[in-house]
Amino acid sequence: MNRTQRIARICFATGVMSVGVLVLVYGYQVLLFLPTPPAWAAWLEPVGVASGVLMLATGAGLLFERTAPLATRVLLPFLALWTLTRVQAPIVDPIREISWFAIGEVGVLAAGALVLFARIEGARSKLHAFAAEHGPAVARILVGYSAVTFGLSHFFEFHARTVSLVPHWLPYPTLWADVMGGAQVAAGLGAAFAVYPRLSVAAEAAMMTAFALLVWVPAVIVKPGLPSNWVEFLVTWALAGAYWVVAEGMAEVGPRP
Repeated sequence: MNRTQRIARICFATGVMSVGVLVLVYGYQVLLFLPTPPAWAAWLEPVGVASGVLMLATGAGLLFERTAPLATRVLLPFLALWTLTRVQAPIVDPIREISWFAIGEVGVLAAGALVLFARIEGARSKLHAFAAEHGPAVARILVGYSAVTFGLSHFFEFHARTVSLVPHWLPYPTLWADVMGGAQVAAGLGAAFAVYPRLSVAAEAAMMTAFALLVWVPAVIVKPGLPSNWVEFLVTWALAGAYWVVAEGMAEVGPRP
């Protein structure tokens, strides 16, 4: 593992830990997209606590070589299951763009965990061999799909919100919001259809990093008491880390003779 891949893994690990903290602080609602019946709350609360602890523990495990293999074996199925729970959103309301966005929001994290599993687990099982052969393509398509939904949200569900978040020192905020949305769609399509896929994923990773640093860090500094600012910052950081992991792992993870 080279230095860049190590940095990408650290970013992803700290992002996973950050999301775990959000779940512990704000409860199981962070995990869900659609509202749930009040009767479910009693058993969803321990699920939320367990999920937060799991993300904290596995994120910390990714920081160390000795514990990283075990951490990926636990984190990957959890994130895959979490992604599957979001599939109901477009089934219930397929017209709203945010319903498709909901899958991508978690799917990126699962893609990052899949790439790490294939790269650092070691050739110990048939499952790893399968992941090493097919994982890169699955991760590439998943992050491509996700980037497209993120970009489209600039024009649909979050258009006004996105324009309002453009740093005040940039002129023509609507133009910047639209350009960034278009760039995310282009990066997503490039990744999904394998047109300069590594460059496409790296471009999306760079944009997510820029959003975290230029938009959400100032927002947290100005209004540290606003929970939504912390949620957006930490989730964006986690997504950026996952994109970097996928981008940096694409050249090394793949079919082996």
